[in-house]
Amino acid sequence: MERKGLRIVTGERMDIVDQAIAWHVRQGGMSAADWQAFIAWLEADPAHARAFDRIALMDAALAEHPLPEPRPAPVAANDQGESRSTPRRRWLWAIGGTGIAATLAALTIPLATTASADPYVLATKPGERRNVTLADGTSIEVSGGTRIGLDRADPRVATLEAGEATFHVRHDAANPFTLRSGGITVRDLGTVFNVARAGARLDVEVAEGAVMFQPGRESLTLRQGHALSAREDLGKVALSQVDVGAVGGWRTGRLAFSGEPLSRVAASVHRLYGTRIEVSPGLSDRPFTGMVRLSGVAERDVPHLAALVGAECRYDGERWILSPLEPGAR
Repeated sequence: MERKGLRIVTGERMDIVDQAIAWHVRQGGMSAADWQAFIAWLEADPAHARAFDRIALMDAALAEHPLPEPRPAPVAANDQGESRSTPRRRWLWAIGGTGIAATLAALTIPLATTASADPYVLATKPGERRNVTLADGTSIEVSGGTRIGLDRADPRVATLEAGEATFHVRHDAANPFTLRSGGITVRDLGTVFNVARAGARLDVEVAEGAVMFQPGRESLTLRQGHALSAREDLGKVALSQVDVGAVGGWRTGRLAFSGEPLSRVAASVHRLYGTRIEVSPGLSDRPFTGMVRLSGVAERDVPHLAALVGAECRYDGERWILSPLEPGAR
C-alpha cells in the first residue's frame, strides 16, 4: 500500500524510486567518488533524474508541511529509545529508505492540495549551448555538458546537477528564486550570478545584486563581485573576489583561473567545445593562473592553451593530448 501511494506521486518504477531515495539520503556526506557515481547514475537513464527530482521536491514539501509526529508506543521503564526532542529531519533519515517511502507516500494528499509538481531536466551536450526563459521571466544561459532540473509548476526552483550556467533572475521578494545543487542551496536576492558544478565542488560568482548561500544554515550573503567555492566532500568553503566583467566569462570566450589544476582548465574548454582533451598525469595537477581567451576554433585554442601552460600538444584524430615538454624543447 505504501509503495502504491508512492507510485502515484512519482510515476516511476519502484526499483528506480528506491535508488533515488537511497541517493537522496546520502547527499549530505558523499565523497568525490560518490558524487561521480551519482552523476553517472543520473545520466544512465532519464527516469533516474525524474525520480530523483520528484523525491527532492517531496522532501522539500515535507520540510515545509511536516506531518504530525507519531505517538510513541508504550515502552518499559528500562527500555532505551531516542529522545522526543530529536530534530524531525534527523529522525527522518534515521528510519531509512523504507520509512522514507512510507512517509513520502503519506504526502500524496497534502501535495495534491497545494501544487502538482511537473519536473523536467534541461540538458546540454559538451559543445552545446542553450538560452531559456522560464515562466516567471528568469532567463538561464546554459553551457555545454550541463544538467539542470526544473519544474513547470514552480519556475522559482532549479537544481544544478552538473555543468555551468548563468542565471538572470527576475526578483520577487515574496517568492525568492532558489537554486539547489547537491546539499547546497543558493537563494536570489535580486541577481545575475554564475554557478558551476563539478563533482563535489560548487562555484558561485555574483555579477549583479546578491545571493544568500545556505539560507537558514550558514546564511552567508554574496554580493556583486563576490565569489565562493564550496567542497561538499571536504566540508570547506572558500571566499574570494572576482572581476564582475569576468562572471560567466564562458559566454564570451573568456575563462579566468586562479591556481586551478590544469585538469579543471581542460574540463572547462571541453565543456565549451565538446572536444576531448586528455591531460597527462604529470600535468593534471599543475596549478594555472591566468585568462584563457577562446576564438571559437578548438584547433587554434587548444594549442594556444598548451603554450600558455608550457605543455606539448598533439591531436590523434579523436582527442587532444597535453603532456609535459621534452627536456630541451621550446
